[in-house]
Amino acid sequence: MILKKYILLILVGFSIWSCSVNDEKTTGEIIGNWNWIGSSGGIAGTTETPESTGDKRKLEISKDSIKSYLNGELNLKTKYTVETRESLLFNEPRKMIISGSGFKQIIDFDGDDLILIGDCNDCFTSGYKKE
Repeated sequence: MILKKYILLILVGFSIWSCSVNDEKTTGEIIGNWNWIGSSGGIAGTTETPESTGDKRKLEISKDSIKSYLNGELNLKTKYTVETRESLLFNEPRKMIISGSGFKQIIDFDGDDLILIGDCNDCFTSGYKKE
């Protein structure tokens, strides 16, 4: 329970911290394999971690596609672009991943950790650690 609260505080902190755009990070820095740390958000304000769900999630990001794995099984493959667009959440331009379906996620970093913030009300913020 303490770990769950700790993860929630970290993710909320990432969301607040992400209000300042980190231009030092380039699009190339998202390329690689990323292991899921945790997610927080949604209408219920839930927090999920590998420990709480028993799930192992991974992103493989190449220069033009993202593959998402759940417990070793490919569950999504999509093309993407990185663009700077007006954020619905922050009302200012942010660097975002725009998936093939049009879903937008704000890109942020905390050290070497990738933070993806769904750019919509009640979306999730997810953290990933690079392999």
